[in-house]
This record gives sequence, C-alpha cells and structure tokens, in this order.
Amino acid sequence: MEPTPSPDDQRHLDERQWRNLLRDIHAGQVLPVIGPELVTVTSSEGEQISLHSYLAVELAHRLGVTLQKDELPTLNAITCSWVLSGQPCKAIYDEIRDLVDNLDVQPPKALLDLTSISDFELFICTAFDPLTSQALQKNYPGFLHEQNSLDFHPNNPRDIPEQPPKPFLFHILGTHNTYPDFVVWEEDYIEYMCGLLEKQDNLRLLFDKFRNKDLLLIGSPFHDWIVRFFLRVAKGKRFSEPGSQGRVDYLAEKPENIAKPTIFFYQKEIGSTRIIPGNPSDFASELARQWNALYSLAGEGDPLQSMSDELPRGSVFISYSHKDLDAVLELTKGLMMAQIPVWLDKERLSAGENFERTLEQAVKNDASFFISVISHNTESDPNSYVHKERTWAAQRHVDGFVYYIPVLIEDLAQVKQEAPQFAAIHRELLPQGTVTTDFVRRMQHLIEEYRISGHPRG
Repeated sequence: MEPTPSPDDQRHLDERQWRNLLRDIHAGQVLPVIGPELVTVTSSEGEQISLHSYLAVELAHRLGVTLQKDELPTLNAITCSWVLSGQPCKAIYDEIRDLVDNLDVQPPKALLDLTSISDFELFICTAFDPLTSQALQKNYPGFLHEQNSLDFHPNNPRDIPEQPPKPFLFHILGTHNTYPDFVVWEEDYIEYMCGLLEKQDNLRLLFDKFRNKDLLLIGSPFHDWIVRFFLRVAKGKRFSEPGSQGRVDYLAEKPENIAKPTIFFYQKEIGSTRIIPGNPSDFASELARQWNALYSLAGEGDPLQSMSDELPRGSVFISYSHKDLDAVLELTKGLMMAQIPVWLDKERLSAGENFERTLEQAVKNDASFFISVISHNTESDPNSYVHKERTWAAQRHVDGFVYYIPVLIEDLAQVKQEAPQFAAIHRELLPQGTVTTDFVRRMQHLIEEYRISGHPRG
C-alpha cells in the first residue's frame, strides 16, 4: 500500500510525484547530494541553523571580524573581510579545523533520517564537516570513515571504487580532513570546480554516476552556479538541449535560497529539474518516512517477506528458536543493512517439502557461516530443532577455521546445550539481537575472506 501524503506534504510533491520518486530511489536510480542547509545545529536561541552559519559566527568572534549591519555572517563574507584586511588566508582554515575538531553536536534528525534510506548506495556531500559521516555510522554499524568515504582534493583526485562498500560517502568539496584545502569561500569553490572539470578522466566512475542517475539535491544551493554545475555534469550536455526521456532531477531548498531566475530556468526552460520549495530538513524527514513505510528493513518492514525460500549459496545461516523471533529479526535487519547476506528458515521451509534434507544441505554445504542464536529458550529445551541444525554444523566444523559463530541474545551464566567442539569458541553478546560495529565489521571481514579463499582461518 502506497503512503498517502498529508496536506502539509503537498507543498513538497503530489501523490504521483512521491510515488515516482520513491520507486526510483528503490530502483537505485537516485543520487542524493547533501548540502550545508541540511547539516544543522541548535543555536543558543534554540533555533535550528546550518552548521556553516554557526561556524561563521564563531569564526568571526575568534578573528575579531566585524561585518556590516546588513551583511549575513557567512563563511564567505568573513573570509573576504579577513583577506581584504591583509591577513593570511591560512588562519581561516586553521580556525575552522579547530572549531570542527571540537564540535560537541550530534547529527540532526533530518540527516539521520535521510542517511537511513538504505536504497541510497552513494551519498555526495558538499559540506566539509563530519556530521554526515557520523550519521552514516549511527545508521550502519559497519560504516568506517576510512573505508567507506573519500574526500576530493584537486591535487590528489581519487575516484570512487569500482564496487564501493555500501553505503559510500564522497565529499566532493573536501572536508576539514583535507586541510589546508577545503571549500570555505568563493575562491575555493572556483578551485574545486576547476579541479573536478580538469580531472574528469581520473573521476570516470563518479562522473558516470552523475550522468546516469537522477540527482536529488537537498539543502545544496550554495550559489546558483554550483547547482548548475551539478546538473550540467549530470546531463552530460548543455542545459538547452532536451533532457533524456523520463529524466528528472530534484532540488529541495527553502524558497528564499533559490533565485527566481533559477526557478524559471530549470522548471520553465529545461523542464527536467523539479524545484521542491520548503524546508529541506522537513523534506528529508518526510522522504524517509514514506520510504520506510514501503521499503525499510529498519522500520516496520519484515526481512522474512523478501527472503527466498531456499538459502542462496554463500549466505550466512541463522539458527534460532522461533520463541526468539523478535531478537532474531533485529539481528537479521542489522546484518542486512550492512550488506551481509543472511538466511533463516521461515516455517521449516514449505509444507510438504523434505525440509530436513534441505536444511541439512544448507548447513553442511551451502552456507558461508553458521550463526547460532543462544538464549534461555534454546538452553531450556534440549529437544528444540535448533540442536539438530547445530549437530550438522558440528559435523562441518574444522578446528582452526571459522564457520560456527555463537551469538548470545541475553546474558547467560552457562551454556550447556552447544556441541563440545564449540566450547572454546568466543561467544558474541548482542542483547535483543542488536548488532554492534565490531560484530558487523568482523562479519564483513569473514564474508570477504570466504569470497576469496572459501574457508577463513580462525
């Protein structure tokens, strides 16, 4: 059943437009571009302001820069004033890096909502702060900034991987980690845009994404010319040329941040870019809400509904008591969100099928690893079917290699029902099936080792 937008949502998209956007996202056809207006913090007055605006005020205070009464406290305005006064530009980056390193803020709800949409495999960020990376870490326990992200630098351009880990984050205008070079003011914008254009051959995979996907720019105005740059790259041809059939890009931003000529140019002249006026944070949260209602594993979605009846070869077999189903579903969702292939039987497979032979085949030959979910329920019932599955796992077990992975979903003083050969294996404690970053990374490493060697060593 498709979600029906409330009257307040109509200012974003109508029902048909929501349906098309959600389907395109689920099909992997949409590339989200996160701008600074979506990265917000709470001001001293209790209002949500962009992190860049917050940093601008702090930077002006540190440097003693006084702006004109009618001049907005932007990083660009402060940097211009500082440079025009004859001061060294390097001080700007020093102070911003120090401010960012000492931030005591959490990713805003809208950013957490947007990054929770697991159909987005690649995120493009045009802000230099770490909050988008932190939001991804909160939503995906296996996300590691050093492995799952890249920061573009004109002098050292690195393309996204051929098969990037999911999700992947690309900071297209640098971050404070690329110190002393990241985008703060207009001169930086020019340098980075020139660098992106000059290094297209080095960024072939990234530019292919721009050209072949619909862009969803949320809170990404900066200046109109930067928005035009993104859309120009995405189209791969002049704006005045007709767009590809069915191609729609989206720009979600506050009306006051979008110049009237831009609205006219994109919606009237091009016709392939849809302006979504309104608060970008509200739009991001509403997008996540509607996507969750249809597709989310982390929301009300049941991973069993999308799971095949038979175990795909190489999947992780999860052995569990049906009395522990809630915790097992939580475990399953967490692993699936980290792109770990898992499988568990739904109702001892299909009625009338020789399920025992099928399950034995899956455990002994087809599974990559065997997760044994241990609880009071499995310990209190020695006749539970799970123990037959674990007997098959014991027959496959070889000392010195990893196959059997015991997981406690509650703290037990003793575990007596596991096979003797598993006694020395470390047991992971994941209360209520909630996965941890360490457990996800271990499973990702094991899956990769299995793919390479077929039998990882312990």
